[in-house]
Amino acid sequence: MIRKFITKIALLIPLITILTACAGLQTTPIPNSPIRVEFTQWWGDYTLLVAQEKGFFKKYGVEVEPVYYDIFSDTYPDLAAGQIDGALIAVGDTINVNRNALMKVVAVHDNGGNDAIVVSPEINSIQDLRGKKIGIQTGSQYELIVAEMLRSANMNVGDVTIVSINPEDALAALENKKVQAAYIWEPYLSDSLANGYKIIYPREQLHLFPDMIVFRKSIVDERPEDIRAFLKAWFEAVEYRLQNPEETRTIAAKYLNISVEDVLPDDNLKILTLEDNKQIFDIQEEKLNLLHHKNHI
Repeated sequence: MIRKFITKIALLIPLITILTACAGLQTTPIPNSPIRVEFTQWWGDYTLLVAQEKGFFKKYGVEVEPVYYDIFSDTYPDLAAGQIDGALIAVGDTINVNRNALMKVVAVHDNGGNDAIVVSPEINSIQDLRGKKIGIQTGSQYELIVAEMLRSANMNVGDVTIVSINPEDALAALENKKVQAAYIWEPYLSDSLANGYKIIYPREQLHLFPDMIVFRKSIVDERPEDIRAFLKAWFEAVEYRLQNPEETRTIAAKYLNISVEDVLPDDNLKILTLEDNKQIFDIQEEKLNLLHHKNHI
């Protein structure tokens, strides 16, 4: 079931044409209206901030406005309604938003990192969750993880009570005894573990839900050169941040209005480069050269 879910991403990605232009892009005039792109408190999203702070977007002729969301799930209705033009969201989130407004995935920007179901100290096994409350962002792909966890213990969702909880609020829900388990991701996962909660599932990281750079289809269709310029700047920022992780923390702290000490690097998260994307989608250099040539005929 999970594998079938992941393969749906192939229906959403026009990636070859977009990445082709990253090999040899000409700068274009900056448009009047900036492209508004969501970010949240997530180590993978900070590439957007590095590109903005270091002037990479302007270098390639596109104006971008990073838009911060304190609650990640608030991104979905705004993206569907056109309040923002793009977002940095997981594959399942993209599929859900695509039901209401057509989206296009233009790249994979990280591997999803570590996320897990954490439990209160008194819970020692999955079976101990029978009759207990599990907090999860309902209507999301993460419900699949809960279902798979229960299945591994010969249980099903009828054996527990599902409570709608955003990962940002999971630690508070655990502390207030609102739930006895919660699905959570970084940086909130580390906060939960530091406060005495523990991972019950999965024991090994699955990386099922990589994070994508997603734009509304109308934006890609109307402003393809801007999207190409965005990606050129993005991947330059990736290379920069990989070489300058401490400066990345400083930049993120500035945009988040928090201390540098509160910006915690996620060493388990893999930030994906342009070369990684070429390998993921099996884009060979010969294909890039051929497509680039056709685009100039």
